[in-house]
Amino acid sequence: MRPLGPEPATVCWHCGRPVDANAGLLAARYIYRGEQPATAIVEDWIECACGAYQNLRRLNEITIESLGKA
Repeated sequence: MRPLGPEPATVCWHCGRPVDANAGLLAARYIYRGEQPATAIVEDWIECACGAYQNLRRLNEITIESLGKA
């Protein structure tokens, strides 16, 4: 899967600090079918420095590559 568009800016619902998807502890990941064909919505739950959890949703494109087949 490949993210579509820029990473959304998300702030913590509890303390208002920006939440960095790459810095926090990933607590859970959910994948939902997208509205367009070959897309999926990936929802990550990240722990903020204040201890609250924030969900980050991002639209992804699903791509299929063949490996090692001739």
